[in-house]
Amino acid sequence: MHTILAVDDEAGVRQSYRVMFSDQYRVLLAENGREGLNLLEQRHADLILLDLTMPQLGGIAFLEELVRRGEDIPVIVVTGTNSVDMAVAAMKLGAREYVIKPFNVTEVLLTVERLLAESHQELELAALREADATGCALIGAAPVFIQALERARQAMEVDSTVLITGESGTGKDIVARAIHYGGKRAARTFVPLSCCAIPQNLVESELFGHEKGAFTGATEKRQGKMRAADGGTLFLDEIGEMPSEAQSKLLRVLQDGCFYPVGSAKAIETDVRFICATNRILPEAIAQGLFRQDLFYRINVVPIEMPPLRRRREDVPQLAAHFIAKHAPRVNAKAVEFAPDAMAALMAYPWPGNVRELENTVERILVCNRSRKIIARDCLDGMLAGAASELVTADTADFDGLPLDEAVSRLERRLIGRALERANGVQSRAAELLGTTRRILKYKMDQLGMAAATENEG
Repeated sequence: MHTILAVDDEAGVRQSYRVMFSDQYRVLLAENGREGLNLLEQRHADLILLDLTMPQLGGIAFLEELVRRGEDIPVIVVTGTNSVDMAVAAMKLGAREYVIKPFNVTEVLLTVERLLAESHQELELAALREADATGCALIGAAPVFIQALERARQAMEVDSTVLITGESGTGKDIVARAIHYGGKRAARTFVPLSCCAIPQNLVESELFGHEKGAFTGATEKRQGKMRAADGGTLFLDEIGEMPSEAQSKLLRVLQDGCFYPVGSAKAIETDVRFICATNRILPEAIAQGLFRQDLFYRINVVPIEMPPLRRRREDVPQLAAHFIAKHAPRVNAKAVEFAPDAMAALMAYPWPGNVRELENTVERILVCNRSRKIIARDCLDGMLAGAASELVTADTADFDGLPLDEAVSRLERRLIGRALERANGVQSRAAELLGTTRRILKYKMDQLGMAAATENEG
């Protein structure tokens, strides 16, 4: 339900707004501009009905303060003053419409409905552009990856707190954005905050905001990420690096739905959906006294584990093709695909930096081989950090002339066969060597028509 803030010094007009809008919208009422600004500090508003002539901060001053704060809320000026100069001044400050009292109720209702619809469309377009700006789709068909995507799809349908875990480069931030833009808060703001990218002594100020003079250097009042995300989603990346004091305050927000800016004793209510991510193993951090156990329980409502790329090697060809299509035009490269032997080498590599490393490597290969239409195995020399794989070094002669699918299947059989040999036929041990699970290994063996190995642990 949308929220409308009506600011007018006439009690009768405010009561009229309550009667007009309360059936369809949440209605906030203020009798002057100062009271209206105070309400905006505590509550989110989707549209403002604003009188121009009021004591204690008139309409023009109110609009100027909105501009100073960077607020982008549709405003309808409703006033009894038929002044062209004031109308022009209001429009220059961002007001969308200008209505003269006494107004037609139906006309105002239709204007409010139209502006809310236009605002929603603008937010949707911005959301699509922001999602597309990540430049990386959620690509892959490996069972372990599909399982993570299914959990993310479930998270889109609810408003519960989400905890995304996984190594760096596995796409945790992309999944967080997908959950937000695929859910009911898609039209609201997605606010990211990296807990390891700001100094520890400023984390609380960045998160909750601060009052003027709250600490040395706080020369003016500042709105934090919590306030900016009101009504939308706050993405706390690398939450495992959050200082303990900030952890306790975040726990209070999750419990009570309100927070205190640094240096303020006044609680501010908030309506925020939290999505958290970390590359740390939080139970280990809890055991070391670095992370609060009660906070872990609060954020781990919908857990999503993003698998490393070495556990879904079968997705490398599709990802590599995507990155060629993405980067080749940008770097003026002619490449359209990898040769089978080159793809075999890419699949054999363990990718410690995961999908992010794969994308950077593909871009680097394209830059260094811009005239090549087919990227051959020799183009990879010196491009991969270390040996192709601990388990196998691809012999390029084994893949010459093969279609890509057959080359990939042959490499997968070789990887699995060598791992089973080293594990004396024990699938669970072979799965560990391959960086996957026994269930996924069994699935790949069945898919490749490989005979089952013994599970005699003795």
